[in-house]
Amino acid sequence: MENEKVIIPLSEEFDFSAVPAWYVLCTNGGCPLHQDCLRFLAGSCAPESLEAAPCVMPKAQKGSECRWFDGEKVVVLAYGFSHLYDKVLKHDYTDMRKSITRYLHGTKMYYEYKRGDRPLNPEQQQWICQLVRSYGYDWEVTFDRYVESFLFGNAPMAGSEE
Repeated sequence: MENEKVIIPLSEEFDFSAVPAWYVLCTNGGCPLHQDCLRFLAGSCAPESLEAAPCVMPKAQKGSECRWFDGEKVVVLAYGFSHLYDKVLKHDYTDMRKSITRYLHGTKMYYEYKRGDRPLNPEQQQWICQLVRSYGYDWEVTFDRYVESFLFGNAPMAGSEE
């Protein structure tokens, strides 16, 4: 039977364990952008055990702008694609799998994504869906699990909208 796309919503309580180790935090509560900034949210929710981390300095704020501002953008991540090939014809399977493996940076990472150990971001999900369509399949690609998550590392948003 078809998988229903159920999205697990973002928890109301911020999960600091989801913050990537490379993510730069902010603790500048005096910044006029802090209420909408993911860096500030992450910095204010850092656990007591965290003694040192990369951090935005207060002087990065220039008036009402900060080049480090990272808006609180929520995206839907997909985990796992264990049923992706269920409807794929045998003669398409190998080429499709090889294309996805290259796109996901090799065999090791391909299987981490396929098992759901790593999340697929929206761009990766879209790429896989387009690849399936390029083979002439018109069914909706579904992934094993969908989870709302913050998008860490947004491009600076202050002063410009895309």
